Amino acid sequence: MKINKIHFCLLCFLCPMFFFGQIKVSEHIQPSAIAKQNDNALYFVDFWATWCKPCIHVSKYLESLQKQYSNNFYVLSLTKENPDLVKRFVLKHKTDLAIAIDYDGETFKNNSIRSLPHGVLYNADGEKLWEGHPADFKGHQIVGFLNRNKKQVSVNKMFKVQAYEKSVVVKDVGLKKDFEIIKLNAKENTGSLQVVKHLSYLDLKGSLQDILAYTMDSFKNQVNLSEELNKRYQMRFKFGSDAYSNKTETILKALRLKGKSTEVHGEALVFDIKTSTFWDTEQIDWGKDTQHFLIGDSEIQADNVTLNQITYQLANLLKTPIVLVNNDIDEHIHDWNVHYKYFDLMVSSLSDNYGIQVEKKMVNYPQYIITKKAPF
Repeated sequence: MKINKIHFCLLCFLCPMFFFGQIKVSEHIQPSAIAKQNDNALYFVDFWATWCKPCIHVSKYLESLQKQYSNNFYVLSLTKENPDLVKRFVLKHKTDLAIAIDYDGETFKNNSIRSLPHGVLYNADGEKLWEGHPADFKGHQIVGFLNRNKKQVSVNKMFKVQAYEKSVVVKDVGLKKDFEIIKLNAKENTGSLQVVKHLSYLDLKGSLQDILAYTMDSFKNQVNLSEELNKRYQMRFKFGSDAYSNKTETILKALRLKGKSTEVHGEALVFDIKTSTFWDTEQIDWGKDTQHFLIGDSEIQADNVTLNQITYQLANLLKTPIVLVNNDIDEHIHDWNVHYKYFDLMVSSLSDNYGIQVEKKMVNYPQYIITKKAPF
């Protein structure tokens, strides 16, 4: 019994030590311009993302709260997004709060963050004191927690920088041909489709069904092909080439396949675009040579993409075909910010921001049958 008590006491003594630096960050984007102390008793972690509009309003509230309680209280806005994207965002949306990148999304996972914005208050031992929507966290609560938590810890100990292993950057030497295709073996199964935009070419890696759905801007289940044909490939298309402009035809020709379009009847999302109010390309700017999409748990942001490209992403996120009506094939590029997690919010978002009326109903939609060409 004495041994158990000793073990229990030792555990209680050591636990606080395990909490120091428990919040790993891969990079500090900026320090707090408001907090006056390096050692603090309370640390508030604001979980956010650049695509989350409510997060922007919450940051203003937290900024005000940080100014009122600049001693012994420290607010850190934590995101798991690309650092370059966050830096560009901060240039447009100024804030004096501390901002950092969550290491490998670890703190998001440990706190089971499912919606944003979200806030967690810790004491110097890393114990969770409060959790909820940041707007519900009030000044009088800070006073109460400060009265009961006197121990302090430095910012650097609370938020430990964990660097990723350095990787060798391979110079983009371009493609020798307009189109290159490599068949992958089973060991190179990377799961879902990988899309990487290099300086001079587009790189696709995945199953043939996923790749064709991407080139056709369709829901993957609309592409019908046998298991024998659905091998995994890596395909590269040089920008500006005929192969890039006609990706689907290029793939079918290279693999000696043929495609046939038929119609099936089933449930789909109908996007009715009688009077569009699409955004221009000035709403989101991630700079040149960056990926076009940022897909979060509930919203999708896109920089300079067409209507067909955004419906492709939505169809595969929602696992439902999308049919466009009253659309004069808008091939222009636009910026997008669409909620997709909750259907009613998605409907109102698309209607209010882009003039797209959405309805779920039984309709005819295309299905693409892919088969081998007959031998000569």
